[in-house]
Amino acid sequence: MIVRKIRMINFRGFSDKIIDFNAKPVVLLSAANGIGKTTTVDAIEWCLTGNIGRLKTAFDARSTNDTERKMNTDGILKNRYAGAKTKVKVVLWLVDGDKEIILCREQTKDELDPRSSKATIDGNEEMAKSFVREYVGDSFYNFHFCDVQKSFNVQSKKRKDLKDFFNEFITNYDECKMVAENLELFAEDVDRYIEDKKKQKVPQTAIEDRKNQLSKVREDAKQVSYPSTIFYPDEKTDIVGLNKEELSAQKAEVCNCGYQMVREELYKLVENENLKTQQAVIKKIAFYWETKEEHIQRAVKAGLSKNTDAIISLETKLSRLKGLSLAKDTIFQAGEAMIAFEIDGFMKSDFDMDKKVIKEKEENLKKLSAEIELLSKNNKMLKLLSSLSANKQVVIEHRDAVLKENGLARCPVCGSKSFSTMEEALILKEADEYIKQNGESVKEKEVQKTSLQTEIETLYQKIINYTKTVVEKEKERLEAEINSLKALKDEIQPYFDAVKILQKSRGEINVEGLNIEKVGELLDAVEGMLLEEAEEQNVRDVYQKILTVLGYKFENETVQQTYAKVKNLITISYEISDFSYDLFVSKLNAIDSILANHTLHDLNQKLEEDNKKNQSLDEEIEELQKLKDIASWRARGIREVVEKLSKDEYEKVGPTLGKFYNKLIRFNSSNGINIVQENEGISLIDDKGKSIVNVLSNGQISVFMLAHFFAGINARNDREKMKVYFIDDLTACMDDVNMLAFMDLLKYQMSSKATMEQLFFITCDDRISKLLKYKLSGRGIGFCELLEADFM
Repeated sequence: MIVRKIRMINFRGFSDKIIDFNAKPVVLLSAANGIGKTTTVDAIEWCLTGNIGRLKTAFDARSTNDTERKMNTDGILKNRYAGAKTKVKVVLWLVDGDKEIILCREQTKDELDPRSSKATIDGNEEMAKSFVREYVGDSFYNFHFCDVQKSFNVQSKKRKDLKDFFNEFITNYDECKMVAENLELFAEDVDRYIEDKKKQKVPQTAIEDRKNQLSKVREDAKQVSYPSTIFYPDEKTDIVGLNKEELSAQKAEVCNCGYQMVREELYKLVENENLKTQQAVIKKIAFYWETKEEHIQRAVKAGLSKNTDAIISLETKLSRLKGLSLAKDTIFQAGEAMIAFEIDGFMKSDFDMDKKVIKEKEENLKKLSAEIELLSKNNKMLKLLSSLSANKQVVIEHRDAVLKENGLARCPVCGSKSFSTMEEALILKEADEYIKQNGESVKEKEVQKTSLQTEIETLYQKIINYTKTVVEKEKERLEAEINSLKALKDEIQPYFDAVKILQKSRGEINVEGLNIEKVGELLDAVEGMLLEEAEEQNVRDVYQKILTVLGYKFENETVQQTYAKVKNLITISYEISDFSYDLFVSKLNAIDSILANHTLHDLNQKLEEDNKKNQSLDEEIEELQKLKDIASWRARGIREVVEKLSKDEYEKVGPTLGKFYNKLIRFNSSNGINIVQENEGISLIDDKGKSIVNVLSNGQISVFMLAHFFAGINARNDREKMKVYFIDDLTACMDDVNMLAFMDLLKYQMSSKATMEQLFFITCDDRISKLLKYKLSGRGIGFCELLEADFM
């Protein structure tokens, strides 16, 4: 398989470049430095693998953390002028016999990570993945490239990493190692299985506990007689013949009797606590009656014990009074409201009389106005002058006021200055003459109308003033009463609250019917029902002793809490007869003694089962341990054999590399090359045992890498499917390499095509280029030379 052509889009120095290798077995890239020779080879490697070995090694060495990796990655793959979202793309045309394969790889990110790129063949990713697995593999750079970077790398490799460097020269023992590894994994699984078995064993502490229980049960198993006195119907007094389940059931029934008796005793205490609470509340109520009897009675009378309706009613009335409008147009409505409020001092009869008088006068005024209108119809002047004449006194008062203020008064009709000094008799004289001539009657009626209007206004003002006075007095009275009731409510509310509390326990209490005598009677009645202190303590002792026997923990509970819980523990209620604490304890002890004999048997049986289980598990663990030891021994043996065989093979590799090295080196040092495997690593030493990487110069190291390169090609020849190789820049070792021998070796490899189908040879040295072309031409080997113009 050979590379026929390549296209590079946005790849490093190329924005879009196609280079045709003309399907030649040798591609000589002999242009000047920096023109794109190495970039072209990098593009081939990246398209095949998704990586560039020489760059990746150096990049990993200088990027020790995520920050540095991010900073160092810029420009590592993508053309400097390409945008962030622009894709890098390389296409290879590969020829395998008569078949051509077009492999394409592309990615967007500017980084060296095969996972970031996508390779396809004819648009199919799976075909590309299959091709890469079969022809390229995971170590393409290691086996197909010889460059300066590798010379530097071999000097810095650790001994354990050199194993991979020489893997192609020795037998692949991966299957043997896998067997050893599987045996070790098997041993680990067995070890975990052993640990699981150990966990299944009954702990020794549990066995010791069972032994202690046995000792206690043996002591408890002494026979105790069951009392003949029965507590509940169908209770059995002959319990010796009962089995374990029947004994347990009877014990539960006896315990249930105990809980019933506890409930009865607790009920007494709960009731007594309620009575104590009532006593405290009644004493509080009595104190209020002794100190605030009059206030209580007043508050009850006002209904404050039930609600605040009395206060709300007064506040509503006050609000409505404040909202009354006492004007001429609304006084009658306001008066009706005052009558509805039933306010003292506002007499309905007086209001109705004044209202009637006003209405009559307003009716007369209406009639008089109609008569004047009729008489003065079509005589506007008569009507006007009659009005002025009727109100002559108003005109005179106006003149006097203006004259007094300004010293001059003009006629309001004609503006004459003589109006200031005119006699009163002469004012409106001409108007009076006109009226005489045209309508004396109208004048007289206008005078009557004016007088009537004045009377009406006077009556209205009288009602308004009177109503205002009554309203103000009523508002003051209401505000005082509201404030008084609120203060009374705040003062007596604690009393009402106490009565409500008492009503919850004594429903017959009526707040309206309470007085100091009845309160005293209530207090006497409650105190008469209270338990004496000694009696109360006796009740406590009884229930606590029973609960202690039953194993009930009551120390951190109130009486009410214990009472509630005990009620739930009672499964069925009996009519219990002849109960006593001593009989109760005797019954339980008798049942427990017989149960202990059953328990003794159960414990013995359980202890025997535990011992048998542990013995069986110990036998299984012993067998598993043997199996584990055998697996570990076999795995260790396989690794030792593989190590010995590998060591022997590595010792044979050294001379092979030495032959290639001695052929390629200009001056044969005959120090020998030896590969020694020890302590899980590889050492490269000469015949004196000295490290080659320390003894050889940089140029000699480069020659050694050439020897390794050619030896590897021959060692992998039978299993290598892609025989395309790359040699980049021999300038570093020109002083040390036997160039003629190198060219002959290269010519031999290319002539047979058995080991090399295509070679990419990169150099900027004109001498090396001419020598290579001469040797290739002499053997008739076709080649393609790429010069500066081919990269532009």
